[in-house]
Amino acid sequence: MTAAPQLATAPVQLALEQRPEWTDWLRSQLDPQWRAGEWDAEQWLFTGDLDSPRTSSSRCRTLRCDAIIRNPASFCNYCRDHRLKSGLPREEFAATFVPDRGQSLRGQVSGQCTITRDGIRCVRPQASNGLCVAHTGSFRYHERRGTLDRWLRELVKPITEELICMVPECSGAAMNSRGLCNYHWRAWSAANRANPDHRVPAEQWASAQPPYLAAHQFTLKLLPELLRWEMRYALQQMDQWVRVLEPHWVRGITRDLADARTLLDDTNTARLNKPHQAAVRTLNNLTSAIHTGYALFTGAKPADEDVIDLRVLGLRHAASGKRRQYPGTVDLRLIPQLWLRHALRHWVTTARPSTEDFKRTLRAARIASTALASRMDAGHDPAVLTFTDASAVVDAFRTALRKDGTPYSSSHRRTLNGMFFQLIDYGRRTGSLDELAGPFTRVPVEHAIRIEEQDEDMLGKAVPESVIRQLDAHLDTLGTGPTYGCRDIADEARHLLYRTLYTVLRDTGRRPLEVVSLPRDCLQTHHGQTTLIWNNHKRKRLRRRLPITQATTQAIRVWQARRDQLHLPARGDAYLFPSLTALSGAAYISSGYLSEALRQWVDSLPRLNAEGVDAKGNPLPFDRTLIYPYAFRHSYAQRHADAGTPVDVLRELMDHKSIAMTQRYYTVSLKRKQQAVTKLSAHVIDQTGQPAPCTPTAYEMRSVAVPYGGCTEPSNVKAGGGACPIRFQCAGCGFYRPDPSYLPAIEQHINELRADRETARAMDAAEFVITSLTAQITAFEHVTDRMHRRLDALPAAERAQIEEAATVLRKARAGENHTLLPLTASPKAP
Repeated sequence: MTAAPQLATAPVQLALEQRPEWTDWLRSQLDPQWRAGEWDAEQWLFTGDLDSPRTSSSRCRTLRCDAIIRNPASFCNYCRDHRLKSGLPREEFAATFVPDRGQSLRGQVSGQCTITRDGIRCVRPQASNGLCVAHTGSFRYHERRGTLDRWLRELVKPITEELICMVPECSGAAMNSRGLCNYHWRAWSAANRANPDHRVPAEQWASAQPPYLAAHQFTLKLLPELLRWEMRYALQQMDQWVRVLEPHWVRGITRDLADARTLLDDTNTARLNKPHQAAVRTLNNLTSAIHTGYALFTGAKPADEDVIDLRVLGLRHAASGKRRQYPGTVDLRLIPQLWLRHALRHWVTTARPSTEDFKRTLRAARIASTALASRMDAGHDPAVLTFTDASAVVDAFRTALRKDGTPYSSSHRRTLNGMFFQLIDYGRRTGSLDELAGPFTRVPVEHAIRIEEQDEDMLGKAVPESVIRQLDAHLDTLGTGPTYGCRDIADEARHLLYRTLYTVLRDTGRRPLEVVSLPRDCLQTHHGQTTLIWNNHKRKRLRRRLPITQATTQAIRVWQARRDQLHLPARGDAYLFPSLTALSGAAYISSGYLSEALRQWVDSLPRLNAEGVDAKGNPLPFDRTLIYPYAFRHSYAQRHADAGTPVDVLRELMDHKSIAMTQRYYTVSLKRKQQAVTKLSAHVIDQTGQPAPCTPTAYEMRSVAVPYGGCTEPSNVKAGGGACPIRFQCAGCGFYRPDPSYLPAIEQHINELRADRETARAMDAAEFVITSLTAQITAFEHVTDRMHRRLDALPAAERAQIEEAATVLRKARAGENHTLLPLTASPKAP
């Protein structure tokens, strides 16, 4: 327990002993062009750039306000309060509001005092109501005593002595005879009010104060010399790791570390007066950077250590190309096998993978390390490892669990398995694992991890239509909360943005990445039909076309019109949903923001009911974790499959390469199919429309015979519908047994027969042909009329059950591979 403080202070003492050499090394590493135009090396002052996307400061969004704030494209406190009172939209308020402050901005002046006599104007800066501090006090004094008119006519005199603030390096004009600018005068007054028993004279107080700094500025001049050089070096290094430099946190850290000796002291976090998460993160970055620099100064190589900092190695995120801090500092000592630790360290320092690949490979290495540690030799000697050890590692991946104890998906387990053996192969190719035994290798046949196929219609993936209807009823609240990444646009624009994203997800079934990356001009209309132009990024198929409904088209056009009015980064001009800030890693909005906005919205809804009820008849709550962007793709496919869309048509709509993938949406579990058959077997009729109920077994026996209903003719059933003697004239057959699940097919066949009859008349066909077609139409219409009347006579609840069962059976038939009549004629037919 006593070793930790000694380890923490040892480099501190060594740095102080080697102070001249350490300081000289820091000076030699500084980039003279760092933050050109923003950093004053002589004054040790960071002035910042309000127009730079890499500095987290900006001017107030109100066009006529000069306040400088931390959050870009937001409002200062004064304008924010007035906007809330006005109730105006953000953009309208920003364009029309004129600030009318009684006092000048913090650290700024509104202008010169307005008191003038004999052509001479007071040189002091305004403080309130156009008057400087001195004249404001006189004005209020005479106003209380009723002598204001005499003061204005005779007594008031302009002040001609111009003073500069006594605080070193502060260029602000003094507000009064005490010699302090607006900012320092307020700070000095507040300090004396806080400690009235120990009032400090202005001259003494000013000598130890930094100059006025806006939200985008900081200074290092007041720090001790060694700490000043360390901060400068650490800032330069940290600026390469983070996306945004936050000057206000650096300024606070600099103030709190004024009594510190060096950044190498790991106890500096305790000096923070306000240990906010962002301040601690910034200080940790600075400390990490200076420790790395000190290791280089002493001749050590950070990449050779067991604790490595991925930020120093420059690892980048694969998706956006931006540096990320995760996983930051990694302790490889968690892997007991030295050879595996060395292989991982060599791979990360030479291959420079993305942080996501490193994260997965590190997880795979730890799983393999645990598996090898359970062996008798603990896997510490790479030369004695065998094929059995490799098999034990693969078995560990087959049963790998998450941190919460649940198993990984089969695809993720296979990925982890592959990444571990890729690490082994890389070490062998580069020579870092020359001592590893040859038998310790992966055999593709024996060490494969197969993907587990999901059954039961991929239950849990598609959001049920009843739940989607409940979501649609609350669309007015989507995107109205504090959604991360969308602070730069107005509330109503943000709501419209996410409402449109949800509509496109729900109505088109595209993947989340395909939705957020839609081109700006993604709609094409031809002969009144609008198609959506989208890109299949997964299969590298671009400019795909998808027919969409008029409602979806209108939703996209409304957003296009609103999008044209927004001032967004130019690099996103080509996209329908562009990135909302120049700091974004991609030109279009991140699919992660879409997921987060959808999750916040769903979690905020008062209640979502599932399709079933409990034992007391109360609706069951729906599991909200099943609602996420990709689930709407499954809902889209399921919606078409349940409606009986032909499988080849749905394959085109989903842009699947294999029809087998599409057929999975038509798969009905045996249990669901048996339940549907039980319900519909009691509603079978014959060709005359009379009830002809049967047992579920008999229904199953004849349900695959013909496309417009069941068939009980033995020879035809045995032949799978290929031995019908009268072929396509089912309505005139005594063995014909339709049920409500065939209604859509029968009605479609009626329309086809009507079209054939009109064609026959146009061809001047013989009368018996037209008579035959008319008779078939009449017979089929008689069947459908009888079924509709029987269904209408049922109670609403029972009718809904019959319709659901019919949908299940239609879906099951759509997914079957055998060919039904009338597509194939019987070879025995005359």
